[in-house]
Amino acid sequence: MAPPSKPDAEQSPAASNGAAIKAEKAPALEPLLPRFRDSRWVNGTWDLSQFSKGGAVDWDAVIDAEARRRKWLEDCPEATSPDEGVVFDTSIIPWWAWVKRFHLPEAEKLNGRAAMVGFFMAYFVDSLTGVGLVDQMGNFFCKTLLFVAVAGVLLVRKNEDIETVKKLIDETTFYDKQWQATWQDESPSQPKN
Repeated sequence: MAPPSKPDAEQSPAASNGAAIKAEKAPALEPLLPRFRDSRWVNGTWDLSQFSKGGAVDWDAVIDAEARRRKWLEDCPEATSPDEGVVFDTSIIPWWAWVKRFHLPEAEKLNGRAAMVGFFMAYFVDSLTGVGLVDQMGNFFCKTLLFVAVAGVLLVRKNEDIETVKKLIDETTFYDKQWQATWQDESPSQPKN
């Protein structure tokens, strides 16, 4: 008994010898991944007219929106296509908006910390030595404390900086600790008989 044969329309010479045949084009499906959506994001750039505040562009809002968009893309990367190109360039944001947004708050924080540390140090020196605030300016001890205070404020800007300094200290003493451990006996020596 011969196996049943398929109709001639379904068989092709390419398929009979194991070669690949041309597949039908699959219907286009919507991507399953979420995409960045914001009503102010139009044609690959921010619509600056939607960021107006009192007749002028609110650059802080533009910076916030761009930061959110970049965070979104970092968390959920998207494929790009030539049809949906990104033409937004952060250089359109004026330099003074960046300074106002990022540098001034940091400078104010540093100045505030330096003033608090300086006031405390002046009060501390006054209580220890009896030297008034004006007289402290000519004192070597006071100048040294002022230098330590300013260096401390500049080096330790955030709490993470303290952890970084601790890690650096551990790293610098690591090899010394290893070297010392090679010379120490783990067990006490016992007299030989």
